[in-house]
Amino acid sequence: MMADTSLSPARSVDNDHHDHHHRHIGDVGDGGDDASLLLQSAAEGMPDDPVTIIEAAIERLRDDVGAIVEPTVVTAFSILRATDLPNYLRLRHKAKEANKGCLVTELDKAVQQSLPGGGDEPSALDELVALARNQCQLKHDPDRNAIAVIPMPGRQEVWRVYSTGYEEWLRTAYWRAKEAGVPETTMKSALATIAAAGINDGEQINLHVRAAKDDAGYLIDLCDEQWRAVLVTPTGWQVLDHSRAYFTRTQSMRPLPEPQRGGDIGLLWQHTNIPGNRRVMVLTWLLDSFRPDTPFPVLELVGEQGSAKSTTQSVLRSLVDPNKVMLRGRPKTVEDIFVAAANNWLVSYENLSGLTAEQQDAFCTLSTGGGFASRQLYTNGEEHIMETKRPVVLNGIAVVATRPDLIDRVIHVDMPTIPPEARKDDADTSATWERDRPLVFGALLDLFADALRILSSVKLAHKQRMADFERFGEAVARALGFEPGEFQRQYAELVRAGIDRALESNAVAQVLDKYFEERITPWNWQGTAGQLYDLLNNQIIPDRSTWPKSPKGLADQLRRIAPAYRAKGIEISHLGHSREGALWRIALIRTHSTATPPGVEGGIRYGAHRE
Repeated sequence: MMADTSLSPARSVDNDHHDHHHRHIGDVGDGGDDASLLLQSAAEGMPDDPVTIIEAAIERLRDDVGAIVEPTVVTAFSILRATDLPNYLRLRHKAKEANKGCLVTELDKAVQQSLPGGGDEPSALDELVALARNQCQLKHDPDRNAIAVIPMPGRQEVWRVYSTGYEEWLRTAYWRAKEAGVPETTMKSALATIAAAGINDGEQINLHVRAAKDDAGYLIDLCDEQWRAVLVTPTGWQVLDHSRAYFTRTQSMRPLPEPQRGGDIGLLWQHTNIPGNRRVMVLTWLLDSFRPDTPFPVLELVGEQGSAKSTTQSVLRSLVDPNKVMLRGRPKTVEDIFVAAANNWLVSYENLSGLTAEQQDAFCTLSTGGGFASRQLYTNGEEHIMETKRPVVLNGIAVVATRPDLIDRVIHVDMPTIPPEARKDDADTSATWERDRPLVFGALLDLFADALRILSSVKLAHKQRMADFERFGEAVARALGFEPGEFQRQYAELVRAGIDRALESNAVAQVLDKYFEERITPWNWQGTAGQLYDLLNNQIIPDRSTWPKSPKGLADQLRRIAPAYRAKGIEISHLGHSREGALWRIALIRTHSTATPPGVEGGIRYGAHRE
């Protein structure tokens, strides 16, 4: 959605069409039209316009601290406060800067007393709400969360009303206006009122974090002080001074580098330990992280101690979603995962020794999009729902993804151990990476644009589960100079290896393989879940802790591992129920084919094989 910058910062979002129960700073007591007439009469009796009078007083203020509270000057300030609040605040601040000995609080009192019906000082709550309504465009998102769009010189800031960033902006604006802090209870009341205005009177907009898509292409928030964004289309990329989408940010987010043209993606491999046979896959994952309209695969980095897993993960994250905390430790609960997703674009965990079944299911949900619900408060029965879709990267010494559903979504990378003589100092690697990062980011955007241009011509006859990623990866590979079909070949190998890992980590699959290979060849068995449970339960089982406790538990495991066996040419199917119980059949698939697209060696662009 295009940002609306046509409103002046001085205008409130609803142009004051909606009456509010608080009196604003710009209201002139309760005098209404009579007050306006009095001010107009005062203005007509002045020899110069109010701004000219005030600016002249500010010049004299450098040597005379009393110049600012002379009656004519106070009247001029009063007229501006009632008719042009932004200029009033600017000139008030200019007076304060002109002479530090000037007491602007005395000016405020004099102005308040001079306003018709202005004997009572407006409350801090009134002033905070008036500041927000006059300097922000108040809106809301589809979930009816209030949003403040703040037009500022050279940029446009976008904050959720209930966020640390917006609260800091409001406190700063109030300090500049009043040179006073705001009590916590007053701030909470002000935010509640401002949020109500945005929800009930503001227009609905779509809010984004880090990445967005519109009709022209993909937008990436640089998260810099100028609030700029990069637009990537099939024809190239450009840095936009004003974002075409409403991007917000969290306090922990850090800026992406300003991309430089003429870079070389091959520099990336000098700062990471990604083996050559997985580099195209990792580049595709990096670029796919900027495509919020498709499911995200999960990147899994696995290697021994000394394989630079964490360093590699930090480098990759710095090209997608830099953060104050680049890597996080193991999440304790499923809710921790969704809270991290709500506050980060890229969810990043390191040094994982294992994940619970529920946590792995949560990462599956993040990959394709979904939500997590918990009780809103202990005192009521409503739900608090966090719904999101995020790219994920994990690392560990052992394989982290062990459940078939997650393995189907994983890009697995085995990282080689770095010999002691080849290791580098952290300080040196950090400094050189910061030097190369803008060049690598620019080259990554070049590759992104090239892949988008090729993508429309990519047609896949055979697709894996993450079909969007596979099709986009084929476009990336062709942009790198590989022959058609090469990425599919590599991805098919990765999927087959994932199937093997899924079965190796499943206790039922291990016992099932051993029993059938020793007793039933070729595989061909039919019976009830209870009969199969009796057959397998008497075998040697290495780990009884994960072994099902009943025939029903075995049936649940069979359903979970059935897709992996089907990919290997073995059908595990439920045939319904009989008097004896649930019937199952395990047999070879006669028409199974393991053919994969043809592959070629190659890759001639962007340092595809640079070591």
